Amino acid sequence: MPTKAGRSCTKPGCAGIVRNGRCSVCGPTGRAAQQEYDQRRGSAAARGYGRRWQKTRRMILRSDPLCVLCLAEGRTTLATDVDHIVPRRQGGSDEASNLQPLCHSHHSQKTGRGG
Repeated sequence: MPTKAGRSCTKPGCAGIVRNGRCSVCGPTGRAAQQEYDQRRGSAAARGYGRRWQKTRRMILRSDPLCVLCLAEGRTTLATDVDHIVPRRQGGSDEASNLQPLCHSHHSQKTGRGG
């Protein structure tokens, strides 16, 4: 039985021929890409977001339940995420003075993950 003709790799500019998705040079997409990223990233606890962080997060969200950026825009939205004003990778701490409650949309925008 004849096989289905290959298609172009989905990465713009790539001339690779594949059955679907991206070629092996351009890398995985979709679920496979997410799984690969998650494995490299490590668990929340391994990244420093264990029990102590969860307790701090709950404290911040209880004391300030609204997204501070939505409030600045004149909207009232429940906060779902706690954001480091100065990121930990840039020397920021988990002290309350360096944390702010944000809605998921604003947190994703701030951390560069889209909206």
